[in-house]
Amino acid sequence: MKTLFNLTTDAYDLLRFRDSTDMENALAGFDGLELMVCGPDDRDILHPGFVEGLHMSLFGCWLDFWNGDRSAVLKEFDTEENVRSCFGGTNPMALVRKFREDLDHAEAYGAEYVVFHVSDCTTEEVFTRRFRHTDREVIRGACQILNLLFEDRQTGPMLLLENLWYPGLDFTNPEMTELLMDGIRYPNKGIMLDTGHLLHTDWTIRTQQEGLAYIHRQLDAHGDLVKWVRGVHLNQSLTGEYMRRIAAHPPEMKDTYQERQWQLLEYVIRSDAHKPFTCSGIEDLIRRIDPDYLVFEFITRNRAEHRQALWIQQQALR
Repeated sequence: MKTLFNLTTDAYDLLRFRDSTDMENALAGFDGLELMVCGPDDRDILHPGFVEGLHMSLFGCWLDFWNGDRSAVLKEFDTEENVRSCFGGTNPMALVRKFREDLDHAEAYGAEYVVFHVSDCTTEEVFTRRFRHTDREVIRGACQILNLLFEDRQTGPMLLLENLWYPGLDFTNPEMTELLMDGIRYPNKGIMLDTGHLLHTDWTIRTQQEGLAYIHRQLDAHGDLVKWVRGVHLNQSLTGEYMRRIAAHPPEMKDTYQERQWQLLEYVIRSDAHKPFTCSGIEDLIRRIDPDYLVFEFITRNRAEHRQALWIQQQALR
């Protein structure tokens, strides 16, 4: 098992490090990074030897765009220019081009795996929980894209599908998990189980211990399908009460796409906190899953806070 931590190429993350030597020192005790490319590494902080995994581009709402539902797309994005800014074009194949760029980055860094979110949800649906698309529809669309993306590849980085708590893969329905794994033709595949995201599927969870028991129940329900879990994003956030309150009284959506994105960002930060998972028994969970990749995936405000979070998680696993 390789133990990693997450990082992006955003300046907010990379400015925490003086140079590549400082980055290398920060990796002491870890096997490498799971990286998301969202801008240039102008100071050459990251070297290929640092990167074990690469998180592919994130699109919260993409299925209507892929299906060519222009009315629904413009309801979400307001203008064609916003669509182009998000996806890199106004034709559905722009999505595939974006993801091909991610595979190019993975190859350049020598990443052993890539992570893909199987989830779709409009900004308004995030707050109201009244979804237009089903798990099956999102999984079908994801399989179409991924099979097209990997159609000429039989070998390459492991493709790990990540669970969220919106329509798609949420890892609470074994039938949908099996549908996804059967629907992807690329052989080198698996699941990146995000423990914090799984906790968000049950808003009654109040403690880490309750959350740990819930994760074990979902693993029990999945039976032999657990073999597909090849990676773990280890984190937790006990925000069910907040999420339940927002769903009961969703805010009025702002007038413009940009304003709604700020609403969404505030909600995501408050609901999906990505804190260390430290309760007794967490080491047994990791031993049970026995993943190839264990990623400490945290959201922190600065280098010192991040270093502390990593240390706390390491201690919990010893």
